[in-house]
Amino acid sequence: MSLSNLPASQLLQPGLRLLVVDANLDSRELLVMLFAEYGVETLTAASVREALEIIQRTQIDLVISEIALPDENGYSFIRKLKAAQVEIPAIALTVYTGDIDRQQALLAGFCQHLPKPLDLDRLVKTVASVTQRAQAAWERSYTQLN
Repeated sequence: MSLSNLPASQLLQPGLRLLVVDANLDSRELLVMLFAEYGVETLTAASVREALEIIQRTQIDLVISEIALPDENGYSFIRKLKAAQVEIPAIALTVYTGDIDRQQALLAGFCQHLPKPLDLDRLVKTVASVTQRAQAAWERSYTQLN
């Protein structure tokens, strides 16, 4: 069954834990409210430093990050995660919307690039797709180990 055919209530797994990294308080609060409707726990950070601190102490299933951040940019953030071998899928949700920006985000290590202003339906479906793929990959690797 494709994601577009699923009822909204079945798109996201309850218990999923997201980290939203965005300097804009309104953006962070909007995403917390949006994902709460699906039973998803959403933690927030306003900077790369805050995000890295949260990731060090909390299991995160997915990161949604703006590229334009106050202390470092989102490209630097995702590269730091990759360099530390932190395997968390990440979506760039950003005001940087050009083709070159999209390519840079994907090359840096983001698995998806979505433009602002937000298309909430597209964001939810993208989060569902990315987390389902990550879960399937984990299950395949677990099965191969056993």
